[in-house]
Amino acid sequence: MLRGDRLPFGPAHRAHAWVSHAVAAAAVVCASPLPVREDLSPDWQSRLVISAAAAAALLLLRRRLPVTTVAATVLVVWLSVPLGLFNPGVVLAVAIAAFTASRTLTRRQALWLTLPAGVLVAVAGALAAGRGAMQYLLLVLLFGALGDLVRVQREQFLAVTERAERAEATREALANQRVAEDRLAIARDLHDAVAHQIAVINLHAGVAGSALRERPDDAEHSLAVIRQASRTVLTQIGDLLATLRHPDSPGAGPVGLAQLDDILAQFRAHGLDVTVRRLGEARDLPAAVDVVALRVIQEALTNAHKHGAEHRAHIVLEYYPDRLHVTVTNPVSAGAGAGPGAGAGQGAGHGGGHGLVGARERVESVRGTLTHGRRGVSSWELDADLPTPTSRPAPAPASTPGSRP
Repeated sequence: MLRGDRLPFGPAHRAHAWVSHAVAAAAVVCASPLPVREDLSPDWQSRLVISAAAAAALLLLRRRLPVTTVAATVLVVWLSVPLGLFNPGVVLAVAIAAFTASRTLTRRQALWLTLPAGVLVAVAGALAAGRGAMQYLLLVLLFGALGDLVRVQREQFLAVTERAERAEATREALANQRVAEDRLAIARDLHDAVAHQIAVINLHAGVAGSALRERPDDAEHSLAVIRQASRTVLTQIGDLLATLRHPDSPGAGPVGLAQLDDILAQFRAHGLDVTVRRLGEARDLPAAVDVVALRVIQEALTNAHKHGAEHRAHIVLEYYPDRLHVTVTNPVSAGAGAGPGAGAGQGAGHGGGHGLVGARERVESVRGTLTHGRRGVSSWELDADLPTPTSRPAPAPASTPGSRP
């Protein structure tokens, strides 16, 4: 932190410095004819003005050498006593030097400098005037106190400025972080909106291409599925864009496990046999956890549909008092590894694993954990553990067609 006069030295600062030098020199010189005692009249001798001008010249060094300037002006005061040149102007020079030193030094250092200087000036004044000169001591101490006050105010101002700059930098960093989080959320929502439908389109496009000549009925069915999936994905993207343009718009409504039956119906319509088992007492979940649970299931079923064997998957929802545990399993071929085509949880096998990366980030955003990998010889499993606060029980959801007891 800059203290006192140790501030950036620019044109405005140089102009201010020269003005302050001129004012200080004029004050010292103008004070030189003043009487040193009440019973004397002003003395306009040129030699007094010269001695005061010498002390004023020393003040030019007070910003660069504050301690040296105080000592030099005190020395001028003591030299003026035997020469008969003692006058209030040289005392004022000591006071101005003490003011500048107090602006630059710490309070303890300024006190140890100003107090001895004031005492020495008072003693010199007593010797010159032949009686006590307590007013000179008070003058030096007053200027020293004023300098300390200016220093404290300057430091407080700089501290406030620094805090404001730090707060501004923090706000900018938070703004950048929010932008990054918003971009990540948009990427997740876009993936959730199109990943499954694009996978369905890709799958049935291959079927239609291979069955076009020999099995036209199958090709026609696949093309119908492609048309339906295309309309669905366009609708979902439209809803997402509408929400981005108008955040307050209702959009497609709240997302959560209440829509699980609709998601399952879509997968079943595309040939994936999905069963669901619910354990524990179902209850209302926090909105964030509700969305994450649905998106994790959707991602797992999408990968099971694309890479799993036997076109089936099983979901288990376990409601605990303080958490929700989601498990999605699907068969995989016995010879498949953890690479592409391994199952619902593979990382590198599905578009570089962006879906699972997004699912993991969603789970971690609610302080949960997500694991996935092969279980046994021919099964792939995805587990998500989502902590939830205790909520009031909700009516048990209706059984899903095809659900296991």
